[in-house]
Amino acid sequence: MLFHKIKYFLEIAELKSFTKAAETFNISQPALSKQMKLLEEELGFPLFNRSVRGVDLTDKGQSLYQDLKPLFGQIERTIHNYRDHDQIRFGSTPMISSYFIHRHYDKLVQTNFHVTTIKDDSRDLLPLLEADEIDAAIIQDEPSSSNLYSKFLFRDNFLAAVPLTSNLASLEEVTMEQCMEKTQIIPPEGSLTSQLKRIMEQKQFKGEVIETHYHAMAGLVSLGLGIAYLPEIMVQQIEYKGVVFLPIKGQPLARDMYLYAVTLPILEFLSDKLTK
Repeated sequence: MLFHKIKYFLEIAELKSFTKAAETFNISQPALSKQMKLLEEELGFPLFNRSVRGVDLTDKGQSLYQDLKPLFGQIERTIHNYRDHDQIRFGSTPMISSYFIHRHYDKLVQTNFHVTTIKDDSRDLLPLLEADEIDAAIIQDEPSSSNLYSKFLFRDNFLAAVPLTSNLASLEEVTMEQCMEKTQIIPPEGSLTSQLKRIMEQKQFKGEVIETHYHAMAGLVSLGLGIAYLPEIMVQQIEYKGVVFLPIKGQPLARDMYLYAVTLPILEFLSDKLTK
């Protein structure tokens, strides 16, 4: 039994017309009728009741249609995943690879999706997209770029990483004013640093600032050296001894993540995989 015969059968059942189905597949009606006769012979029972009013399914034909329709849709989606995307070269950051991409791996593993490039700053991936060295990437706080397709993916709020020994640790949430009473542990550069320095200036912060890499900040917090701010996608998946993570009132620290791709089909394909 051939795949295309089932496809023809489903289309005739959907349209209730051999003529319209033949037009859909750009074949002659006699050729389509012959394929259905062969399918009926293979199955051993009739599929259609033909009359001057058109085409109706037999009882067995209707049952077969209801069983095959969802299965065939899944087969088509699976074939589409393998056929239309030979390979997707994905650019990422260590954090996106570690704390976001793996959550969708079960949907990506059936495709030729490969993380081929890692950059500490996602904005460094933009030139690689423009040079066609990668096919897609997640870029922070850059809504669009010429000659590329982009789409908002998600907002990632930052939580305050507070030492368990701090008087703030027992609170349900903290304010930026409360956080600014402590030493600030921040990255040396980047969007978070810019946001924090702007808030420090507004609140006339005069305290101590310690600059260190993202992955070292929680360690310094656990030693009681100050307060840091970590993205929610990371906090949801880690536990750090001696550190409690608290929401910040009003969510003043956040980053917007955008999915980029070199073609619209790749953008839509990955958007479907990464948002469900």
